[in-house]
Amino acid sequence: MVWLLLAVASVSWWPVYRDDSMVVAAVTAIVFGSLVALVGTVLRLPTVVVAVATVAAFTLTGVPAAVPGEANGLLPTGRGLVDLFAGVALGWKQLVTISLPVGSYEALLVPYFVTLLVATVTGVSVATRASRQELAAIPALVLFAIGVVVGPSRLDTSIVTAVVLVGIALVWALTVRHARRAVAVATTIGAKVSVTRSVVRPALVGTGTIVAAAVVATGLGLVAPPSVGRTVARTDVVKPFDPRDYVSPLSGFRAYQEQTAADTAQLRVSGLPENGFVRIATLDTYDGVVYRVGGPDGSTSSGTFERVPTSVDVRGVDGTTVRVGVTVDGYRGVWLPTVGDLERVEFSGSGADDDRSAFFYNASTGTGAVVGGVGEGTSYDLTAVIPDQPSDEQLASARPGNASVPTARDVPDAVRETVESTTADESGAGAKLVAMIQSLKRTGYISHGVGDDRASRSGHGADRIQELLTSPLMIGDQEQYAAAAALMADDLGFPARVVMGFAAGGDSGTSTGTTSGGTTTFRGSDVTARIEVDTAQWGWVMLDPNPPVREIPDEQQQTPQPVTRPETVVPPPPVTQLDQDQQAPPQTDRNTPPVQPLWLQILLAALPWALGTLGFIALVLLPFAVIVLAKRLRRRRRRRAPTPRGRIVGAWDEYRDALLDRGHDVARSSTRREAVVGAPGDGGTGLAALADRAVFGPSDVDTTTADRMWSATDDAIGSLRSGRTRRERFRTAVSLRSLRAGTPPTFQGRPGSGGPR
Repeated sequence: MVWLLLAVASVSWWPVYRDDSMVVAAVTAIVFGSLVALVGTVLRLPTVVVAVATVAAFTLTGVPAAVPGEANGLLPTGRGLVDLFAGVALGWKQLVTISLPVGSYEALLVPYFVTLLVATVTGVSVATRASRQELAAIPALVLFAIGVVVGPSRLDTSIVTAVVLVGIALVWALTVRHARRAVAVATTIGAKVSVTRSVVRPALVGTGTIVAAAVVATGLGLVAPPSVGRTVARTDVVKPFDPRDYVSPLSGFRAYQEQTAADTAQLRVSGLPENGFVRIATLDTYDGVVYRVGGPDGSTSSGTFERVPTSVDVRGVDGTTVRVGVTVDGYRGVWLPTVGDLERVEFSGSGADDDRSAFFYNASTGTGAVVGGVGEGTSYDLTAVIPDQPSDEQLASARPGNASVPTARDVPDAVRETVESTTADESGAGAKLVAMIQSLKRTGYISHGVGDDRASRSGHGADRIQELLTSPLMIGDQEQYAAAAALMADDLGFPARVVMGFAAGGDSGTSTGTTSGGTTTFRGSDVTARIEVDTAQWGWVMLDPNPPVREIPDEQQQTPQPVTRPETVVPPPPVTQLDQDQQAPPQTDRNTPPVQPLWLQILLAALPWALGTLGFIALVLLPFAVIVLAKRLRRRRRRRAPTPRGRIVGAWDEYRDALLDRGHDVARSSTRREAVVGAPGDGGTGLAALADRAVFGPSDVDTTTADRMWSATDDAIGSLRSGRTRRERFRTAVSLRSLRAGTPPTFQGRPGSGGPR
């Protein structure tokens, strides 16, 4: 049963690894953990020795099972042992800051291996040594909970697995309880009991109830899952790479168009399909100044970058798989150029290991980054899927998707006005989107503002977008058109974002890149920006909103010059002099919070510390409070027994438990008179005699006798405390000896029995 529970609990770890190496680690941990626990049971080894044996088993088997890349066959190596023990302390944080699945990457199997090994040793030891074997299910429940905490934020099979695991544990506990009760009954009466009636039948009834509840719970969990993503360790852990720490790449767009950079080779890409696009970064957050990566507070899905241990799951992407080689020449930056939806990246060259450990990826936007940046000579191979794209005719029937992007802030009024004027003749969101894109291409002109180009201000803040959309001639470059198109698509209801990268010609038809032998060289002038919109039918679709390069007409030929009229001079109104006493006080800033008194500031500053201290003290004292409460409830139950004889027996049991907690040894098979031999305090002998006379006497006892028994019991228990220090009295109050020992079976006799048998 322990093995079955551990196997079911390990299912919660499968989304973390999804590799056969996890199965090898699981079998190794269970086999050697069970061996250590069984040896400890047979030889009756103390807990310390079992713990040392567990560490020895972990050392001998951990490297081949959890760090297979550093093992010498079935033997550990020095480097592997260092990684093994470092993984116990550091592997947890690495596990929740890396994209899943991780497979056998580095030493990330160590957290699962050590958790399962400890759970196996603990579970098997409890099942073979404890009086209540069903408690051996607790390590499996802990193993499952840890797997959920370090697992993915999406809801996989945790509901079904949790219900199955708890159901098995409850059925086992129910069966063991009935079996233990049947054994106790058989021992008491000295005869066999019916296993079917005493164990099988009640266990089947309880199992049926548990299965029915499990079906209902599973159905509710699958039919009505949580509406929000669950919070696990990786959703709240401090991000190792925060994109908000870096300048938006779109703000440096014009730097690529300078004369020197425009003719400089930036990237050499081999295996790129025709009209392929190389992505630098995807930007989904607009604050009225710049489009950037990561959301306003970094908490969105686009702001979470993780390490990629083996590969990215792209099973849900429909498209063409390509293998592309990239070599960096003049390009510099933290953002790693990629293609399509990345599945795998393999760095090469002298700095491959450093680049690999510094690479982070965001699967929701397809953006990669290398902490420290990439430079000349960086080389890597990409395996990616280029998603299928709809045609313009299909796009006209598109419906907005439900992807979540940060809400754009400080959007200029010209965006909505332009959308209304360019899409008034269309119906349907898809048709309006196509009309908006075609309008930008038809009425816009490309100018980078360098060389002999017409004046074109850089930047894509709200004022620049307002200027672009309201000027008599719409003049800008890909930086402005992509930002404006993304804001306009968002106004139409489509989740939209800007994508910056390289394309042949930079979407302007003036490419300086060259292709030779299947290798495309991208120069600075090939930089471009496009948009992606989320559709209900095809997911994210990339659109090119940039106009073709053509001659920019003279602005005077496009719009008539207004007639200049002299301005009418309007004299200012007379200034009314106000007395100083009549002047209104200056307006206070309603956003400025009121100043709090000093005593309140001190109280608010100290309150969290005080509450934290009280919470910690309460947490420490909670186990002791539970023990004391359990004893109080037990005393109350005994004192309120339904019959006087039951109350007298309960009074004796209360005194016997007080002796146990006091440190006096009382054998389970001893009689009442034997139990008080050598007992501390006064009154024990009288209690034993009174209890025996009440239980085995020829006549029933009355309520008065029961009350007298409890009064004498309270006096006897009080005498046990005399002469004891406060610390000793506290240890007696929280002792677990009486709770562990339980109440020994006692023949209570019957009227006229004449004495004990």
